[in-house]
Amino acid sequence: MHESIALDAHRAPADTAAGRPKIVLAVHHRFSIRYLLQTEIFATLRASGAALVVLSVSDARHFRDEFAAPDVTFEQIPAEVGNQARGCGRLQRALRFIRAYTHARPVRTTDHTLDIALKDAALTRPSLHTRVNLLLLRGAIALARRSRWLRHGIVALESRLYGAEEYVAFMLRHRPDLVVATSLGTFDFDQYVLRAAWRLGIRTASVILSWDNTTTRGYPAVRVDHAIAWSAVMKWELAALNDVAADTVSVEGVAHFDSYFRPDPGYDRAAFIADLGLDPAKRTILLATKSPNCYAQNPNIAQILAEAIEAGALPADCQVLIRVHPLHYRFRNGRFLYEDVLGVYRALAARHVCIKLNEPGIRSRTVNYDMADGEIRFLGRLLRSTDVLVNLFSTMNIEAAIFDVPMVNVCFDDLPPLYPCTRGHRFDIRIDYESDHNQRIVASGGTRIAVTPAELVEHVRAYLENPALDSAGRQRIVEQEVGPNRGSAGTAVGNRILALARSAAPRT
Repeated sequence: MHESIALDAHRAPADTAAGRPKIVLAVHHRFSIRYLLQTEIFATLRASGAALVVLSVSDARHFRDEFAAPDVTFEQIPAEVGNQARGCGRLQRALRFIRAYTHARPVRTTDHTLDIALKDAALTRPSLHTRVNLLLLRGAIALARRSRWLRHGIVALESRLYGAEEYVAFMLRHRPDLVVATSLGTFDFDQYVLRAAWRLGIRTASVILSWDNTTTRGYPAVRVDHAIAWSAVMKWELAALNDVAADTVSVEGVAHFDSYFRPDPGYDRAAFIADLGLDPAKRTILLATKSPNCYAQNPNIAQILAEAIEAGALPADCQVLIRVHPLHYRFRNGRFLYEDVLGVYRALAARHVCIKLNEPGIRSRTVNYDMADGEIRFLGRLLRSTDVLVNLFSTMNIEAAIFDVPMVNVCFDDLPPLYPCTRGHRFDIRIDYESDHNQRIVASGGTRIAVTPAELVEHVRAYLENPALDSAGRQRIVEQEVGPNRGSAGTAVGNRILALARSAAPRT
């Protein structure tokens, strides 16, 4: 399928022969850094004596010191290299578009996002030429969804035509036994790393980063030798939707949930709550906000809850903690893009005594969503301290279920935003509700859905009165989504990577 360059002449086999493989860990933003480096995955690989190379598109200096060790090397390939490799050719744009909205079976999420993309394109370039091109692309997507041969052909053509020689040079310089990424090439950085490895016959593995990536990221950009899934559901999606051979997928659990299943002897609820500026004597409603680039009413939800407490519709012994989503901290030229939204949150906290604001520990303006190592433990303590979670169809549903925290998912977006906001087609919470991964949460019976502000208040009040409501459904969420090795998934994933690296032989 792919052009291959023999690596045998370039490989230094001594380390592998001695049981000391060389492994490249490709990290493209803080979520992948968190998953591969801030969990037991990295600790397990280091303890094995493996030689590790951490490859990033961002300036690695700020996290190099955090993870520095004698057997760890850090390298950066600037993001501009990938941007230049992408280019702007019509064929490449067309192939990427087709693949982004293709799966081997119907996926509601993909159908919705395709409709949005086509509407946005038609509005941006309203011409007969655009309409014809979009019609052709829709037809090509329909064919790709029906033909495995065509899907494989698109991947092969992209892999042959669109790469970056800098990544090939990196591979030849380090001669790794295994390259590990956190996607199937559906993140731009990953596709160039994985294509370079495939071209040279180097074995590749993907540790799937998030529970929705197998249905929301489109078809793989490159074939990988092995994929590591969270759960049996994810393994099925890899095989049935993404044409990944089932015998090349292992199910190892969720590495960054490990601490949730372990004792936390240093946790003291009263002290933790007080440190957040909250009253330990009061019950806490946690609002886990949604990314502001697809939901404009996060501040409205906080205001509804605060006004309900002040009016007596919710108990007076309640307080609201706004947990700001890390995607609020995207930046351009050193400035956060969503300063207006952050300003509204702060104004709400100043105006309503029952509202407090919690902002994640963002440390850098050179790496998006750069969070401190302690964020995982902090989030676990936050959930342990929460009485009701108000959520907007995110991974927090799974995390809250682990702690048996009652949760209400908001499913309305018809309120005027509290800050200047241009709403595009992406701003439709029903799309999130209907997405395949979220429908599993809805079907579990572990959450209640609020389609109006009045229902939001009603559901929160019901859970405050009886926290055991829907507990069986929350347990079903855990059983279905979390997978095996609870509390030790990072070790299991690390050991799987080591086994793959030690058994790797150059692909011919």
